[in-house]
Amino acid sequence: MSRIDAGRRRIEAIAADLPPGRFLLLNLAIGLAHFLVLFNAGAYLAMIPEVAGALGVNANFAIWPQTDFFVGMALAAPLSLWLAARQGESRSFLLIFAGFGISALGCAETTEFWSFILARFAMGFFGGLSIPLSLAILRHRYRPGHERLVRSLWGVAALTPFTLAPAVGGWLCTYWGWRSLFYLDGPLALALTGFVFLALRGLPSLPVRVRSMDWPGLMLLAAALATTQVTLDLGTYLDWWHSAHFWILTVIVAILWVTLWLWEWQHPQPLVAYRLFRHGNFFLGVVGVFAGTLLFQGMMALLVVQAQLVWGYTAFLAGVLVLPMAVTAKPASLISQWALRHWDAGLLAAVDLAGLALSCFLIATYDRDASYTALLWPQFVLGFFLGGLFLPLTRLALGALSESEAERGLGVFNLFRVAAQGYGIPILVGWLARVEQEVHHFLVEPGVASARPWQAATRALLARGLSPPAAKLQLARELSRHASFLAFNALFYACAWAFLALSALLLIFARPTTTAVTPSPAEWMREKMAEP
Repeated sequence: MSRIDAGRRRIEAIAADLPPGRFLLLNLAIGLAHFLVLFNAGAYLAMIPEVAGALGVNANFAIWPQTDFFVGMALAAPLSLWLAARQGESRSFLLIFAGFGISALGCAETTEFWSFILARFAMGFFGGLSIPLSLAILRHRYRPGHERLVRSLWGVAALTPFTLAPAVGGWLCTYWGWRSLFYLDGPLALALTGFVFLALRGLPSLPVRVRSMDWPGLMLLAAALATTQVTLDLGTYLDWWHSAHFWILTVIVAILWVTLWLWEWQHPQPLVAYRLFRHGNFFLGVVGVFAGTLLFQGMMALLVVQAQLVWGYTAFLAGVLVLPMAVTAKPASLISQWALRHWDAGLLAAVDLAGLALSCFLIATYDRDASYTALLWPQFVLGFFLGGLFLPLTRLALGALSESEAERGLGVFNLFRVAAQGYGIPILVGWLARVEQEVHHFLVEPGVASARPWQAATRALLARGLSPPAAKLQLARELSRHASFLAFNALFYACAWAFLALSALLLIFARPTTTAVTPSPAEWMREKMAEP
């Protein structure tokens, strides 16, 4: 028997209803499609300064397409399974991923900032719809007992794209221009749609259970998520709590969330199962994933953007700063899977959060004289503890729930995780801008000891023949750069203490979890759906 025949027999042993060639094509196409969606969540980070210049907006405004991408993903989560029940998994996926590709081409062609935001939001929405469908399609094409192979394929396409994306996106931006990302996305997404169609052509649709949809709840959820994101995005522009407009928007946000809570509390099939928060571990797991994701996403955005605007690196070199996480994140995830068979999920999550705090303390030691390689090492630590964090938090949140509750709990868990990715960036950007202003004023305020070097440097430049306006301009640039460094370090110190507080919260209040040595297929699918 040749090696080709042996390989064909092995594939036939695990494929449920597909010939070997079409089975391999389906796995490759679905895996790349999932990879492409998650890749686009991170690739844009390295492009923010270039996009801001090309579309004629401030860099703080250029983060909006990134935050709206995550809002689109959060809104898509409740609709995905409903669409699958109405139209079938395969048909829904084909239409949705074609929409993802068309939206990417819209991002590439637009020359207006607002139309770019809409196209980017559509990419997030269609991408968010495709993720649950792609996993479901794969699972149903494997014979029972071979879920571990699906786990391996899906696991590779989980954390890896986001950690690779800033470096690849930065390279594209530096050498081909930022629009090249979307010009590549569009045809690739449409081609993958065609490959999935060819792989599944002629197969009968799998039976699905028609789900009812809480449309009023969905509208309230969409309004609450979008209004919260708009309020946070406008925070820096409106000067946060010093603006009456920001107060008005905050009140509207509070009213929308309270109304959503009241509606969902009495609904027999709630879209957001708030009643599950009565379980202590579920509450702690959701708080942990929301706060942890919020802090991490904001930190990474600031790291990549500040590396370009303040430290002077190209988009490619700024993106490479995140690349070490790709080396350690996946091994840490595998270690976490093994550790959960032997230790408590709350304890493991607390250790990972403490490790994230350690990495933040290391990053907070950056200074103007740090070499580029010195900037890379803390990312190895960050990637390791990030890769190990999500599985323990998922097990902590869902472990104590019944089978029916766990399905609804997963929806709430993912909703807050994805929403936090959009909320974290404007919150930390606003905090950084505020601290930077305070440091700037402190350095030049008359009568303060720190102002003496400024005054001495001014006199030295004047003595060298510079005019007073030229001397002040040169010193102002250096002062702004120095203030940005100090504010950046202060931000990461604050994030480190926040991670330590989350770790202590889990250590003190989380109840021990009891877990089977090998999770059931349903438990495994929920855990994979909760990974970023």
